[in-house]
Amino acid sequence: MANEAEKFGLPQIIINFRTKSVTAIARSARGIGVMILNNEATNTSNFYKISDSTDIPDTGLTDENVTLIKKALLGTPLRLLVYTLPKKDATVSDGSTLLNQADILKKVANVKWNYICHPTGTTQDQEDLATWVKGQRSLKHKSFKAVVAHFDADDKGVINFTTDDIRCVNPAYTDAVTAAGGDASKVDTKTTPEYLTYTATEYTARIMGILAGLALDRSATNYELSEVVDCAIYDDIDDNISKGELCLFDEQDGNGVKIARACNSLHTFTTDVGEDFRYIKIVEAVDLVHDDIHDTFRNSYSGKCINDYNHKMLFIGAILVYFRGLKGNVLDNSATAVNTVDIDEEAQKDYITLKGLDNPADLTTQQIREYNTGTKVFLKGRITPVNAMEDLKIDFDM
Repeated sequence: MANEAEKFGLPQIIINFRTKSVTAIARSARGIGVMILNNEATNTSNFYKISDSTDIPDTGLTDENVTLIKKALLGTPLRLLVYTLPKKDATVSDGSTLLNQADILKKVANVKWNYICHPTGTTQDQEDLATWVKGQRSLKHKSFKAVVAHFDADDKGVINFTTDDIRCVNPAYTDAVTAAGGDASKVDTKTTPEYLTYTATEYTARIMGILAGLALDRSATNYELSEVVDCAIYDDIDDNISKGELCLFDEQDGNGVKIARACNSLHTFTTDVGEDFRYIKIVEAVDLVHDDIHDTFRNSYSGKCINDYNHKMLFIGAILVYFRGLKGNVLDNSATAVNTVDIDEEAQKDYITLKGLDNPADLTTQQIREYNTGTKVFLKGRITPVNAMEDLKIDFDM
């Protein structure tokens, strides 16, 4: 409802989901990733839209940054939006301040995307990126998510990736061996090492690509990174995960290095943001429904329909049809699941009271539901996402 703190700007719909009981996990569709890369020798910035490796330009990007982009593409996101920044030692001829991450964030604030990372950024960049995304989610109601390294954001929209010493086979070495007829002894490993080792910060590019491109029917838990040979080992990985860290691990079972648990950095829980929101796929479910309903309202209803009771019920009906289409893969399809939305009668009463023209106590329930609310549409709903199998407990009797 309107209050003095609200700004009169673009029409908007704000959809709030609150945990009422144990909820489940849903999907993340193929999404759009944003990469910020320190790349330029001068105080300039460039932009590249990349859907696959053929979109990577032949010139303009450093070899190291091309490799990071290719790592992100392994996760098959819909596309990458790559923004470059000057390197830390870039030339500044006119005495101006170097362009930085904040300049890029201003550019992407009103662009549609899902995940962001800065794999060449500093420790401060990781913290600032996480803080910015938290603000965009809480104040601007965006569904942005960030993958950062070694920063405890304690937030459902920020993934805290903490695995270092990630060793991968060097593609250039593999190509060199092939060119040498398969004779590895002919390859100079000083100039073309067999392995490349990445920090957690650098590998946020890979994690971002995985999460942006993850298929609808699974979580990222136990997602295998086939290119990784080995990585740092945690003293107590369960403790790290409990603190909201996304970690890689190798069980030495022959199946390679995998994501241990697909969790975000959230580890402090409230009544409104319950423990289930620590799962990346829970947040994906909420964000998916938020974005789809927001887009439908903006494109088909906002400014195009009069705000009377009949049109509100048409909009509600459209949402319910949408919910039915999500059952099975995104929303729980069981008899006990609740996936619904209706007019928020309490919000209607508050609006009537603030207007001061009528007393809600003197109106029937239907009159309250049909009350003229100006440009405002007050709805209230509940969804029950469906989980992916991640944990097993089984007892056998003998």
